[in-house]
Amino acid sequence: MSPTATSVSDNHYQSFLSELKTAIPAAQLIDDPLKNLVYSTDASFYRLIAKLLVIVDNETQLKSTLQLANQYLIPVCFRAAGTSLSGQAITDSVLIKLSSKWQDYEISDVGQTITMQCGVLGSAANSALLPFNKVLGPMPASIDAATVGGMAINNAAGMNSLDTYGQMLSAKFILANGYEFDSKEIKANPSKQSEFIKNNKGLVDGIELLMQQVRSKPDLVEKISIKYQIKNTTGYSLRALIEFDDVIDVISHLMIGSEGTLGFISHITHKTVDILPFKATSLVIFDSLSDAGLAVQRLKEVQISSPSSIAAAELIDYLALKAIKDEPGMPSCLHHISHNNVALLIQVEGHSNQELDARVKSTEALLAGLTLFEPAVFTREPKQIKCYWQMRKAIFPAVGANRPAGTTALIEDVAFPIDSLPNALVDLQSLLLEFEYHDAVIYGHALDGNLHFIFSQAFDTQEHIDRYELFMRKVVELVVDKYQGSLKAEHGTGRNMAPFVEHEWGTPLYEVMLQIKRLFDPNGILNPDVMITEDQQLFIKNIKPLVAGNELIDKCIECGFCERQCPSRNLTFTPRQRIVAQRHLMACNDSSQSLIKTFQYNVNETCAGCGLCETSCPVGINTGDLVRQLRTKSNSALSNKIANTVVNYFDLAVKTSRFGVKVGRFIQSKLLQDKLHQQNIVQPKFPHSLFGKMGYLNRPALPKAYKAPKSVVKSNSSIGKPKVVLFSACVSRVFGSALSTTTDKALDSQQDVVFNRLLDKAGYEVIKPDQIDSLCCGLPFKSKGFPEQAKQKADSLFESLLKASNQGEFPILIDTSQCSSQLISALASSQKDQLRLFDPLTFVNSHLLPKLNVTPKTQPVAFHLTCAARKDDKAAAALDIMKVCATNVVIPEQVTCCGFAGDKGFTVPELNQSALAELKQQVQGCQSGYSTSRTCEIGLSHHSGINYQSIYYLIDEVTDAKV
Repeated sequence: MSPTATSVSDNHYQSFLSELKTAIPAAQLIDDPLKNLVYSTDASFYRLIAKLLVIVDNETQLKSTLQLANQYLIPVCFRAAGTSLSGQAITDSVLIKLSSKWQDYEISDVGQTITMQCGVLGSAANSALLPFNKVLGPMPASIDAATVGGMAINNAAGMNSLDTYGQMLSAKFILANGYEFDSKEIKANPSKQSEFIKNNKGLVDGIELLMQQVRSKPDLVEKISIKYQIKNTTGYSLRALIEFDDVIDVISHLMIGSEGTLGFISHITHKTVDILPFKATSLVIFDSLSDAGLAVQRLKEVQISSPSSIAAAELIDYLALKAIKDEPGMPSCLHHISHNNVALLIQVEGHSNQELDARVKSTEALLAGLTLFEPAVFTREPKQIKCYWQMRKAIFPAVGANRPAGTTALIEDVAFPIDSLPNALVDLQSLLLEFEYHDAVIYGHALDGNLHFIFSQAFDTQEHIDRYELFMRKVVELVVDKYQGSLKAEHGTGRNMAPFVEHEWGTPLYEVMLQIKRLFDPNGILNPDVMITEDQQLFIKNIKPLVAGNELIDKCIECGFCERQCPSRNLTFTPRQRIVAQRHLMACNDSSQSLIKTFQYNVNETCAGCGLCETSCPVGINTGDLVRQLRTKSNSALSNKIANTVVNYFDLAVKTSRFGVKVGRFIQSKLLQDKLHQQNIVQPKFPHSLFGKMGYLNRPALPKAYKAPKSVVKSNSSIGKPKVVLFSACVSRVFGSALSTTTDKALDSQQDVVFNRLLDKAGYEVIKPDQIDSLCCGLPFKSKGFPEQAKQKADSLFESLLKASNQGEFPILIDTSQCSSQLISALASSQKDQLRLFDPLTFVNSHLLPKLNVTPKTQPVAFHLTCAARKDDKAAAALDIMKVCATNVVIPEQVTCCGFAGDKGFTVPELNQSALAELKQQVQGCQSGYSTSRTCEIGLSHHSGINYQSIYYLIDEVTDAKV
């Protein structure tokens, strides 16, 4: 029996921890109750809370942890992104979590192969491969958020039938005892192979014996072969025992899909697949399940003979079609379908238009003779194809966002033999209705017989738990006993299906799995109860509570898709973890100072509030709204009075801020530092307020204070010019020009001067609102939890802009993305829709570039897309502008929100530092950097070592007026 957390004494844990501190820095060993709760949470509906969280930076630290865990018989579990759905990434013992330092990759053979550390996101790998017109083979729905290590350890796949088991060329593994080996190195070097066999004789001999035993029994070989004719991730990858003759290959492939129960994958090398440039897609709706089934069988035959021809065939049942019928681009006929209808979303691809033509005709011929609700039409229009796949992605949110509060949206994952698919789909629909899962929808990867079904499930009463237990036992009977299918096709066995592995595989092959586990992990310390368990009730134990009571977050299923976007992900909590912490506070009565302090810093203070989490959330949750709500509730009567005073005397606040910038610059001025040094005086440490808290005021990237221009009398040359209202955000009126290293005075000008010059160059007369220093979009108030004051400032600004724009006659350019995003959002409820507001990027494309000649800059330049511009879908517009204005543009990978967040770059500088930790290395060689937010540019300049300015500086530099 494997050790469990309850079977290990506290003394053992303390001894383990004491020795571990000699190998791993104390800051990476976490036993804080709230932190352990949030870090222990994954995408499954199970919950175990780790006693100790160990954050590892490298293989050395991981091996030390495993060696000590074996010595003290401490159970451990590995964690990367935590997007697993079946409970395989949680533990109540020691959770080993990857830090952000497992991100290296190397592309070889002109993109034919890629070697990656296990912490590389699948989406990051695909971005790196894009210039080679290649992608990874596995395409799970979670690929944007999942790591390649997690994808490998779960053998994740996707709509194209390719999985890690088939795409892996080699890998570097760490066994339970801490022994590390590289499969490629061992196979290429006989001495290394001998060393491996010598050091792991029990494992090697045992696997070779299992190979012989299985191969000597034709019935077992036949069963294994049949089981893998469809997708199957239930239990260990037994096919390795019959598909490879080299024991190293067998050991390596047994590790794939082993869910952390056999060892750890630190590096992996994949062969890649081509991105075919020509695509055609059709949503084919059938009148009957039987005809849809025939279509799937025909398409599968084509895919087997020509794997690249049919890229996907996604099955979507009637209820799923009804759920997404109103998505953009969907055919109107979806409003008239009946219960018998089912659809296939078919995508055909080719290397050329000619090849695509042939493949489309071939596919249409396959559909001939089948009864369709409407004739199949293949579109090649990229926009429509995008709509189809966005619809496919929208199926889950359609259920998840509408489920009752306090329930979770469960995603089960099974596979049937393809010739049984129509009947199995009917039976599955009937079973869901029998158990009154009326919101359930079914969809999946038809060419693999793989069906996902989503339904809402509550676990708050024993009755609800009993219903789920009986339902799952009926699912097992249906899938295994009636159709000889797979209980887990691609989501992993985990705790969810561990009690049923023997039922699916039969006792003889289950005994083989038990022997595999004992050979790899003799002490049973790796992820006990996952994959292999003696507890037949495990799948209904340790259910995660989903506390309801806040409509902003009640729909969250804790999937973790949001985490990659968050600027605090490597510093404190992520959006998912903030929600978990808030739910914990709502459920418990613990108001201890230590808990509140941990909550306040990790949830509130270090949240940038950027809202990028919403762009990746399947159910559209903006955790920034939650944090702003918490700030509103915590704001005292006094703080509200202060906020009201600032609203009423905003011009004074702006002028005071300018003075503060001057003081901060003086503190770090060379003159003052020289005097302090001469008199042997150390610069004083300021208290945690004003300058002590505002650490950025001491830094060289701080711009000069803004200098308000004198009134300018309009010349006669402006008569007859088109007019534009320019609104400079308050941050642009506090911070002046950057400390540029250039000798070009034009580049060292204040931002409003550059905007005016550029607009004049394009032939515009610039109008500025009256009393501009008293105006504000309201964002500073909104971000600090003062929504009423924010609305008051926005409404006041709208009145001023109405006057300046002659009641909306003239366009209004807002000089920063954050401010424009806030105003455009507020405009929707202001009844001032005659105003024509433009963010800086949209205005460039629509009003400036058509009026200017451009000579692109040839030196490398960097660009940062702000979080507001990302949320407002301005990435394409920004890239178009940069490509016009520069021939060599660097956009750093995985730098999302910069974390400066208004004034947090001053008050919580570690947030900005963490968010931009990888920036400097990625912009080496760039001469300058550009963005569309004044405060973002301060942080970007400091952490990159180059000067970041508004994109308008670049446009001004490379353009001249058209004659």
